[in-house]
Amino acid sequence: MERLVSRYHCPEPTSLRRVVMAPTTLLHSAPGPQLREMAKLARNLGIRLHSHLSETVDYLDAARARFNMTPVQFCAEHDWLGNDVWFAHLVKLLPQEIAMLGQTRTGIAHCPQSNGRLGSGIADLLALEQAGVPVSLGVDGAASNEAADMQSEAHAAWLLQRARKGMQAKPRYDGGSFEGGGDAATIEDVVRWGSAGGAQILGLQKSGTVQVGMLADIAIYRLDDPRYFGLHDMAIGPVACGGRASLRALMINGRVIVENDAIPGLDLDAMRHQAISAVRTLQQRAVG
Repeated sequence: MERLVSRYHCPEPTSLRRVVMAPTTLLHSAPGPQLREMAKLARNLGIRLHSHLSETVDYLDAARARFNMTPVQFCAEHDWLGNDVWFAHLVKLLPQEIAMLGQTRTGIAHCPQSNGRLGSGIADLLALEQAGVPVSLGVDGAASNEAADMQSEAHAAWLLQRARKGMQAKPRYDGGSFEGGGDAATIEDVVRWGSAGGAQILGLQKSGTVQVGMLADIAIYRLDDPRYFGLHDMAIGPVACGGRASLRALMINGRVIVENDAIPGLDLDAMRHQAISAVRTLQQRAVG
């Protein structure tokens, strides 16, 4: 890890090249003492910590059976909570776990499409954010989300947080106090989670917002497709309408990376053939 950090990690505020200590899942990736050593090493090296946690009820069952504690308690016992740590998923949490995550400012990478595809559930972002947990959006991995499309992820987060709250509504004669979940997450919330929230969790101090003194990270979308014709406010299009809006331009730190939906100098056709070949190779290995 020291070699990787010295070679690739750049801690400058304007740098987007960072190394992170990221075992797959803490309950199963390594023994407890080794997890403590990982956390200590990461903090000595000045890098952040990341893993997957509480995606399904199996995490609760495994933590209780093996350690007689909850998954978040297990993380606390092994120094894996703090404002330099974030976890993907956090779908199945007990109230006391949400409180612990908020008190330590441990973050979440919310992956609604992967969680929906696998039937894991819907993370309670409202409770997490109210407790003080920094919220960002993620796409998980190719095993459960091949497209890895952040616009679709933002659309799913917007819809599913509203649906989650709506499922909790009860009739007033049974003690209900709200009709549905239309106020659970605004498009502004989702954009904030996917921009400023992600920058906060990754420690990118100069990114995440468009303002004087920050990096010029700007996406300019084409919203002339028929799917956007009915919008009363074009600014909500990329989140409200789902799918991937075409990019007129994408700038990272003021440098144009994408022009008219293409990356200059990138042979997309050659990349497509390489990807097809890689998938076939994996399929052949899987069947033996």
